[in-house]
Amino acid sequence: MRALLGFLLLLSPLSNAQDFTLQGFTEAVFIVSDIDKSSAFYQQYAGWEVRSTAAVDPQLKQLWQLPANADVKQVLLANKGEQRGYVRFIQIDNLAQQVIRGNTQSWDVGGIFDVNVRVANMIQKREQLQSAGWRGTSDPVSFTFGPYEVTEWITTGSDGISFAMIERIKPTLEGWPNVKHMSRVFNSTQVVSNIATSLAFYRDVLGFQVYLEHEGASKEAGPNVLGLPYNLTTEIPRSVYILHPQKTNEGSIELLQFHGAEGKNVSALASPPNLGIVTLRFPVDNLAALRTHLLANDVEIISQASLNLPPYGQVDMLAIRSPDQTWIEFYQAR
Repeated sequence: MRALLGFLLLLSPLSNAQDFTLQGFTEAVFIVSDIDKSSAFYQQYAGWEVRSTAAVDPQLKQLWQLPANADVKQVLLANKGEQRGYVRFIQIDNLAQQVIRGNTQSWDVGGIFDVNVRVANMIQKREQLQSAGWRGTSDPVSFTFGPYEVTEWITTGSDGISFAMIERIKPTLEGWPNVKHMSRVFNSTQVVSNIATSLAFYRDVLGFQVYLEHEGASKEAGPNVLGLPYNLTTEIPRSVYILHPQKTNEGSIELLQFHGAEGKNVSALASPPNLGIVTLRFPVDNLAALRTHLLANDVEIISQASLNLPPYGQVDMLAIRSPDQTWIEFYQAR
């Protein structure tokens, strides 16, 4: 009872609605069909290590609105030497699930499209993952932006989980000493139906700052990482915005809209307990103030709970949905 009262006090509407600071997301959450298989796979192919196999706090069922008979377990993985960019794998048994982004094209709206990692050797990683049954939206594509020459490949494995893998070619990548196989997760993309509406939500309501923006189609027809037909790359403009509370590319979100390429919308599937990249978790220093601010801006609080969440300890957490129904979570460590 004391814990519940403490949580309710923490969420009191008396707090200053502007008195909070968000950080970039610290982890992405993957709901998977076989947690043991997934954990072993990413340890082998990504080079990640297990940070926690702690039992799931029962309060997660409240946060995720799961039935009492749901059986939930978790494994937290991290790149060796890193204290951020975690991936939390969750398996949920005893209830029906669908793949959030199953059989989708890049331009299909809804859910979390991918997470971004850096790789040390694209050729080697592509060979390894393709041998394991992964499929790319295209072959890896090399391109130059500003002073950087990079190779990028968007690829999808089990449970509809996609990665954008990036290898820096020139100049030499600095500040990433732990990129041996795959790095920590540092960015994540959402394909949206209306870029103006999504910008109003992340920038104007949540206070994220624009780190990078690009509007337009490709200058030349040909290969592209998004898998567009070669002859249409110059005819389908894209809006791309990367945003972060502190205007960095570490725990940032990327918004992408295709103009003139329409597909299906999987937004209705983009929440627990469905399979795939289900949420990103953002730390905040004053959850009560954030909650008040969200309500003042007509953002519905889907759920809230207090739970033990390794490695952060006891946290208070709330969940909301983006304009395209992507499930987003914010937490404050006690």
